[in-house]
Amino acid sequence: MIYLSAADTDAILDWPAAIDCMRKAYSAEANNRAVPGRLVAADKSAWIRCMPAIPGTGRFMGTKQISRTRDGKVVYVITLFDKATGELAYLMDGISITAMRTAATSALGLDALSAPGPIGKLAVLGSGLEARSHVRAIAAARPVQSLAVFSPTAASREAFAESVRADLRIDAEAVSSPDQAVSGATHVLAAARSRDESPILYGNWLAPGATIVSIGSTTASQREVDASVVERASVIVADEVKELSHDTGDMIAAREKGVSFEHKLFSLYDLVQNRIPYRRAASDIAMFKSVGSALQDIAFAEFAAEACAARSLGQPIPVALKVKQSIGKNS
Repeated sequence: MIYLSAADTDAILDWPAAIDCMRKAYSAEANNRAVPGRLVAADKSAWIRCMPAIPGTGRFMGTKQISRTRDGKVVYVITLFDKATGELAYLMDGISITAMRTAATSALGLDALSAPGPIGKLAVLGSGLEARSHVRAIAAARPVQSLAVFSPTAASREAFAESVRADLRIDAEAVSSPDQAVSGATHVLAAARSRDESPILYGNWLAPGATIVSIGSTTASQREVDASVVERASVIVADEVKELSHDTGDMIAAREKGVSFEHKLFSLYDLVQNRIPYRRAASDIAMFKSVGSALQDIAFAEFAAEACAARSLGQPIPVALKVKQSIGKNS
């Protein structure tokens, strides 16, 4: 068994390859039994989440587990099992993989939803790890001409804009309000939630034809975009349609306000495979909303494992689990 640390997986980051990895994963046919969704055990403020998947392609199947302690410490662990032998082949720190696969998936969705050509202005709401990784993934998918970033802490948004200017050579400005960031933007990245779970993005801020990526509402209690954004969107694409529709705060709130969206909600599988019966007009607003999927975790973990192996990264651990011969489906 090989252990891969966060430093190992950070060392092999290649955004175009990561985006292509996600494109291949969603080019296969969907199989709900192979990606059954997440299971969460909770006790007060502590919880543990397990997300299993068997991608339709590749050598491995596996799980991602996330644990949160009562005082807020979070750990991500990914296991990869060989489909042929059943052996546990990799144990991986999953924190960087989670950020990478989320950003790569969002860049894939944004690219597929957008009209041809560069991104004129990218508005970024948030300045944390997810926002940083998303901007770099998006810039790998499309040229970005300018960027405006807002987050509540002035020092954080200024540092974010400076890093974009230095690393990506993009004209980046830190602004003092979210509506100022969004004003005139051709593309919007919502990658932060407010402390009181009120929306951070509203529909009347959006320019005609804007494309939105929203990643910050993944549970029923979490809010990121207002119901007016859901209402204005002509098409909404999700990595997990059922989970997004019924289990996330943004869509629950939209439904409670009488906003109908099921008729314009499609899966990322449909988008990647050109199965959406919709042709976007120049003024239409499109939105990609991500809650994350174990398919992304395991497909990207295999990509990372292969890239690390090619560079002799990782630590062998002299541990082998005993393999039992199954005699039935549920043995």
